Amino acid sequence: MKNDSEDNYSNLDWMIHWSLTEHHPRNTQIQLINKINFAIKNGYKNIILEAGTGIGKSAIATTLANMYEDSYILTMTKQLQEQYLDDFKDMLVEIKGKGNYECNYKGNCDFCIKAEYNLAKCGDCNYLIAFRKAKKSKNVITNYDFMYRVGVDNQMLDPRQLLILDEAHNLERKMLMLSSHELSREYISTKFGIDIFEAVMKKEVSYSHIKKESQYWIDVCEKLMKVCSEHIEKIEGTGSDVQVTLDEFENNPSKYSNVDYVEKQILESDLKEFNAIRLGLESGDLIIDVPDFKLIKDNKMDIFAEFKPYSVSDATQNLLEFGNTRIFLTGTLGSMEKFCQWNNINPENTYYIYEKSPFDVSNRPIYMDFVSNMSGHSKGVPHWKNKKAILKIKELIERYPNQKGVIHTSSNEQAFWIMDNLKEYNLLFVGGESRNQVLKEFNESKDAAIIIGASIKDGVDLKGDLCRFQIIFKVPYPQLNEQVKYRKSLDPSWYFYQAVMAIMQAYGRGIRDKDDYCDMYIIDSNFKNLFEYNRNFFNEYFTEALKKRF
Repeated sequence: MKNDSEDNYSNLDWMIHWSLTEHHPRNTQIQLINKINFAIKNGYKNIILEAGTGIGKSAIATTLANMYEDSYILTMTKQLQEQYLDDFKDMLVEIKGKGNYECNYKGNCDFCIKAEYNLAKCGDCNYLIAFRKAKKSKNVITNYDFMYRVGVDNQMLDPRQLLILDEAHNLERKMLMLSSHELSREYISTKFGIDIFEAVMKKEVSYSHIKKESQYWIDVCEKLMKVCSEHIEKIEGTGSDVQVTLDEFENNPSKYSNVDYVEKQILESDLKEFNAIRLGLESGDLIIDVPDFKLIKDNKMDIFAEFKPYSVSDATQNLLEFGNTRIFLTGTLGSMEKFCQWNNINPENTYYIYEKSPFDVSNRPIYMDFVSNMSGHSKGVPHWKNKKAILKIKELIERYPNQKGVIHTSSNEQAFWIMDNLKEYNLLFVGGESRNQVLKEFNESKDAAIIIGASIKDGVDLKGDLCRFQIIFKVPYPQLNEQVKYRKSLDPSWYFYQAVMAIMQAYGRGIRDKDDYCDMYIIDSNFKNLFEYNRNFFNEYFTEALKKRF
């Protein structure tokens, strides 16, 4: 394993490939590009760049993509994907999931999945046009979800020279989500006419039975696989020439039956997923998670069963195979050794570079203004339902009249509780399907407002007056579901690492350039234990800003 103590690799070729053409590169960016290029030239398979806010990681990444002209850049969210396009649209070609494209037939491309495949105009499909363009381009910007579903699951993408993974500190958490499988009652009922919760509705089996017994879901999967196979055989029996490769279909869409081809592709994808669930349940590698019984009792059509893996090391390796060289970008890594261990990355073939954010510590203080320990329960009531905490939040808000800020919670339930108790303030919940829209309105509004929620810690750029103060309401430990319990049992430090990363990421939301300033307050006294016993996970940029009670 090498690190940034190596001599800088002198290479001026990058100058003609500099991606942010309206701005000159800073010396730090030049040095980091040369270091990464040094690692690539010396055959390192994995390169980790841990560089704080203000370094300009996206300009470094896109410049390297320009140099090698054969790359995928992955972002955690579509919002981050759009930010890349805003800055580097002349050199990147975008591709997203089907649901993001307007369908020429009706609605968007998601409609094709649920409809009866009346795809009369799919030769002009906006998604297929965008997909073909992306495959032929030199540099592709997309998100982890698309890359995994289309590349890993359906093998419709080819490896490239560079795979650039932004927000890489979240890689394992993202892979745990992507490797999960979901059986949606609405989707399956619409498509196959089968109610996967029928036995529960008829009280033939109990709710607790389907929550614990894998055989129930194995039988469901076998039934779905049988119906799926019959549908595929029916298509193949029509005489339509659907036995073609994707490239053949894309190059000659009018030659083949679009309806048959698209339907068969979707059915084969379903068949593969049903089989993966069945095999995972049979081997004991999946955790069963079903919704609250009240949803089933009320006969809701949007309920589902989710099947989560215990480990994602194989899935992660499958994703990483799409880059001959992988560049991991992050502002906060915590531990290079743990990152490699948890993502099954060979540290001996990994080149690590660290660059601290240049922002003045006096502009970004962190005040430990504790109220009480927010973890745990008393008589069934969570400790975070704390009136003293409400008074403290109110006090902090009053210090910043007519200014914007953020309250970071560790669950949406906490956010709603705070909003109910502070109705006199303009608190805007950020989360769910409205997340991006609320953030857009918040960014564009000139009125004082405070955004609140559990999903503002990552991928949100709050420049200047958009954020003058932040409050960490509760230390954001992962929720202890069966999957998290298993990971914690293998390595307890993993559990605390997740909380540390979330706090450090939240800290970075409010300071976005050298002239910016933002105060952060941590009111959960549980932070003291987290910091004292996991100090090695906190980077210098964070620890030097810590102050005692205001």
